[in-house]
This record gives sequence, structure tokens and C-alpha cells, in this order.
Amino acid sequence: MRCCHLSRRELLKWAAIVSSTALVPIVDPERTYAEAAKSSVAALAMNAELVTLTPTSAVVTWYTGVPGFTGDGLVPSPQDTELKIGTHPLRLRTVHHDSTRTPYHYAEIHDLEPGRTYYYQALSNGRAALPALNFAGNPLGVATLTMSGLRGLTGVFAFTTPHPPPGKHLFTVALANDIHMGETVAGLVKSAGSIQVPPGISQVAGKPPYTDVMCKAMVRDARARGADVLLVAGDVTSEAQPDNVARAMDLLDRFGHYRQDYFVVRGNHDRGHAGPAYRSCPVSAVDPSTRDCFKQAFDPGRAGWFSHELHGLRIIGIDTYNKPGNGGDTGALSAHQMDWLERTLRRDRERPTLVFGHHPVTLSSDLVNEEPLVFDLNLKQSQRIQALYAKTPGVFFHHQAHTHRNYRSASPTAKHVVFQEVGATKEYPGGFSLLRIHEGGYAVNFYKTRSELAREWSERTRGEYLGAGVSAFYQSGSIGDRNYVVHRDLTGLRPARRVGG
Repeated sequence: MRCCHLSRRELLKWAAIVSSTALVPIVDPERTYAEAAKSSVAALAMNAELVTLTPTSAVVTWYTGVPGFTGDGLVPSPQDTELKIGTHPLRLRTVHHDSTRTPYHYAEIHDLEPGRTYYYQALSNGRAALPALNFAGNPLGVATLTMSGLRGLTGVFAFTTPHPPPGKHLFTVALANDIHMGETVAGLVKSAGSIQVPPGISQVAGKPPYTDVMCKAMVRDARARGADVLLVAGDVTSEAQPDNVARAMDLLDRFGHYRQDYFVVRGNHDRGHAGPAYRSCPVSAVDPSTRDCFKQAFDPGRAGWFSHELHGLRIIGIDTYNKPGNGGDTGALSAHQMDWLERTLRRDRERPTLVFGHHPVTLSSDLVNEEPLVFDLNLKQSQRIQALYAKTPGVFFHHQAHTHRNYRSASPTAKHVVFQEVGATKEYPGGFSLLRIHEGGYAVNFYKTRSELAREWSERTRGEYLGAGVSAFYQSGSIGDRNYVVHRDLTGLRPARRVGG
């Protein structure tokens, strides 16, 4: 087994091993709150994760529950939210305390000092939170204190804040993907033998559809955290039904104007479909046996791939399912689109450039997926794209999706490019990344969405894949996959104009 990342096949194997002790998501969390309050057993604080780490801030999340009354494992138990922090493990003080009782805890702290090591402890009802189970690296930072001889160190962890990129902050790009609007069951995947792997997790009756909940929260939080533009890298819908395409566009329009403030590209789920539900949509240009409802809504009369300038940054969106197919095969660009991409990059090789598309491109990403050389982009095309990047010094970042995980990979061919997969918006870890552009480089930070319903759904879908709660192994990624700083000369870019700025 790899030291830091699990493939999908390994994930399923470990899920089978630990499923006997799994925490199966309950059917209706709220129904058990009153029963949990009656329990004489103290709530367990668990699944703590250092989600976000910037030069001056950090976000820690955790969950509180008691032994189940319904036979479904730990039952949500609303408790207070407290975070202690200090520069010495024996001198911690409370910097965040919210008496509002919730099982889904979210603590955010600011005004930290770049480049300093901090010790911290997450607590609910005075009990220290246990870290989430995660093979992708310590979920709570760079070190865990285990000095049992010293009192008061239970659940004390450490992190070191990074230094920011050099120079002035110019603007911020939000990166999101895998909204799957219209989906009603999360966590259903197929193994190599095409055997359906349970359990599927559905929304509690009476609550809004979870894809609405998570998309709304992503749009609201991305804007609130200062994103100047939003890039959505495919699988915007579950199966591209006209009403779901329209609903996705309606929610994304809350961020701003399409093709001005936010941009989307197609994923395999957004492909053309056949059947009565799609009759109102135009015939697909790449597969005349299907109807293309996604293109009708987002890109009528124009290609689904494009180049756009943002404050001097060239943003290139590519359609990685520009082909006939059932959505379960390798992604590919049409020959026409590949030629367009090559011409576009050749026109201005030095211009700072960000590319985004749905299917991952790098071999290292491909090899830790279920079916190497099948799950991601067509191998020959991925090699061609990396070769194009190698001849285009301005390309520095490629946002990719499809895997529903946070994973940073590199190319031996295009060594100057970071290839970043971002965790799915629709389910655990449930969020988006911010790419903060500075004159001397950039910072990447992943954020879980903050609304109460979003935090609830994110925690419930931790129990995907045989109910073992091991999705964190694969989807959350390491702290270095979610948060990092890269130095690079970007002085040719211009700062965004802000009201009052």
C-alpha cells in the first residue's frame, strides 16, 4: 500500500476490512437529537480535521455523537464548539467558542503569524476531539503530541503556518467541480467488476435536495471569501436532464454573470443523452443519437471550449468529454479541439495561463484511480497536452476534477505546472478551493462549505463506500494536497478592481 494515497481499488479493499466497525450514516439525524440528549453517555468528539491552513488562518472541523439508538452507529449529539491554541503545548487558550449546540463543528481562526508553529486542541463539552481516520497524512497537521507523561496534552496537535507568496495579492480564483445537480443518491460507485458498491446515501425526507444545498453553499462561500471568478470543472449535472441543467445555471448565476464572472466546462455526466426526457434539446454535434441539453443551456451557438482573459491571466477551458460514449469510459477531446488548444497556446507561450477541464491529465493521477489508463483522459492526448505545456512556459496551473478528491500531481514533462484535483462540491469533503494570485506566486487552499445543512451532509457522506467511513482516505487528501504555496513570477498580471479599493 502506498504511504500517502490510496487508489479506488485499495479504498474498497480497506472499506471491506473495517466495515464491521464502521459508523453507518443514520437515516434522519434530527430525529435522534432528543434521544441523544437523554443519554447518560458523554458525547464523543471525533473526525477532527485541519481542513484549511493559510499564512494567517486555519479551519478545523469535527463531529460529536453518542452510541446509536437506532442501530445505525453514532447518533449526532449537539454540543458546543471550542478551539484552544497557543505557541506552546502547555499554554493553550480559547480563541474560538460558540455555545450554539451542533453535532457538526466548524471553527475558523484568523490573525495567525506566518511561518510559526501553533499547538491546538478542538473540544466539545470539554472533551478533546479525536482525529479523523485518514491514510493520506495526519489530518490534524504536521505533528501529533503523544507525550503521555505530561498532563493536559490529550488531543493536542500542531501545525506550522506557511509564508504567503511574495508580492501584492492581485485577485482570487475559486475552483469547484462535481456538483451533480439532480443526483439523489450519493456514494454509489462501481468496482472493476462492475459490481455496485453500497451504501448509497440519500437526503433526509423534507430537507432540500443535497445538490441544491451544496451548490448554494459553495457559491455563497466562494463569493464571501473574495473570489473574483469561479471555474467549475465539469459534472455540473447528474445526467444533464433539462430541468437539472437549468437549476444548476440558476444557482451558479448567483455568483455573477456566465462567461464573465463564472465559467463551466463539460464533464462526462454532462454529455448528450437519449430518451424522452431529452427530446426538447438539440441533437448533439458529437453523437447524433443523443440530445445535448448541457450545451443548449450553457453554450448555445458556440464551442464548449474557450480562452478568456482575466486581469492579464489567460484562462483556458477544455471539454474533456467531447466524444460519443456512455460516460463511463476514458475522456477525450475531439481532434478539432486539440488543434484549437495547440494553436491557442502557441499564440502567446509566455502569457500566465490557467487551464481547467474535467478529466485528470497526469499519469501519477491516473495510476491511483480504479482503472489505470482508463479512468482519466485518453493517454495519447494527455501526453500531447503535457508536451504542449512543456513548450508553453506561461502555463502554471491545471485544475482537474472527476475523482472527487483533493490531490496534487506533477508531470515529468511539464515540470513547471501544478495539476490540482479538487474535492467534490456535492459530498464529503464538500467544498471548493481558492487560488490566490500574488505578484510572486500563488496559494491554494481548500474550504469545506459552512452552512449547517452543508456541514451535516458533508459529515453524513463521510460514510460512503461500504459504510466504513473511509472516504477520507481517498477524498480529503493530505494537508499538502489541500493547502500549499508556490513561488512564481506573475508580475505581468493586474490587480482586480474592487469597489472602494
